[in-house]
Amino acid sequence: MAMQVAHDIRSPLAALDVALNDLSALPPDKRELASGAVGRIGEIARDLLENYKSPGGKSLPVGKAVSPQELKTLIEPILYEKRAQHSSKPGVVIEYTAQEVYAAVQPTELRRIVSNLVNNAVEAFESVGKVAVDLSRLDGKVLLKVSDNGKGIPAEILAKLGRRGETHGKAGGTGLGLYHARTSVESWGGMLNIDSKPGSGTAVTIELPAIEDVKFPKTVVLVDDDALVRMNWKTAAKGKGIALQAFSSPDAFLAIEPPVAKDTPIYLDSDLGDGVKGEDIAQSLKEKGYSNICLETGHSTEKFSHIPWLKVIGKEPPWQ
Repeated sequence: MAMQVAHDIRSPLAALDVALNDLSALPPDKRELASGAVGRIGEIARDLLENYKSPGGKSLPVGKAVSPQELKTLIEPILYEKRAQHSSKPGVVIEYTAQEVYAAVQPTELRRIVSNLVNNAVEAFESVGKVAVDLSRLDGKVLLKVSDNGKGIPAEILAKLGRRGETHGKAGGTGLGLYHARTSVESWGGMLNIDSKPGSGTAVTIELPAIEDVKFPKTVVLVDDDALVRMNWKTAAKGKGIALQAFSSPDAFLAIEPPVAKDTPIYLDSDLGDGVKGEDIAQSLKEKGYSNICLETGHSTEKFSHIPWLKVIGKEPPWQ
C-alpha cells in the first residue's frame, strides 16, 4: 500500500506544487488546477483506504463499480494537470484529440491510468518531445492511445512491461503504473497493448467496449453535505443539459414543493453528517414510493452488499 500511495500521489502533488508557487497572486486557472489536484489526492487516498485491506500483510483489492462515462471530458482535466506539471520543460508538448465516446469505466482509475501513461511518455524524452493523446471510436470499440516520440523500449524489456514490479528507464520506478493500467482495463472488458521500438517512440493503446446511445435523465436529485461535490455535479450536469437539484441534507430535499416525480434519479451520499446515513434515507425514500435511488460514495460496494436493491456508484457524476 505504501508503494501504491507513493506512486500515485506524486503526480497531483507535483501539479499542486506548480500551482501554489505564488499564493499571493493565484489566478483563476491555477486555483482550478489546485482544486483538481487536491481532489485527485483525496480520491487516491479514499480509494486505497476503503478498497484495500491487508490481513497478514497481503493487499486484497475489492471490486469497484464501473458506470457509463463520457471519456472526452473525463480525461481533459488530467491533461490540463499534466501540462502544468511539466510546464518547466518548454520542449515538451502534450496534444489531445478526442471524439465524444462512452465506455463503462471507474472514473478515478481511468484518470490514474492516463496520468501515469503521460508521465511515462514525458520521462522518455531527453529534453524535447511530443506526447499525443488520441481518443477515438472504431468498430464498436473505444480506442485511447498515448504515444510519444521518445527513445523507445528494447524488445526484451517490452515483453515484461505490464507485470507487477517491472519498470524501465525510471529512477525509483516501482512498476505499478502499467500493472495497474493493464489489470484495470482488463477488468472493464478491455485490452492494453504497448508498441515500441528503440529510437522510434512508444504507443500505449487501451481498447474498451463502446457504449451505444447513452441517454441522460432530464432531472436528477443529489443529496450530499460536501459543497465541492455538489459543485462538481452541477458543472457536469450543466454540460449535459441536465437539471440538477442539489441539497446539503435529506430534510432540505424532502421540504421542496412540489416534490419530484417518484421515478426521478436520486443520488445520496452515504455519510451525510451528524450521523445521518444515506442508506437509511434510501430505505425511507423507497418506502415513500421512490424507485430510482442510488448511493454515491467513496466506500467499497461490498460495504452495502446487505442492501441488494440499492445501486452504489463512486463520487463522480454518472454522466461525467
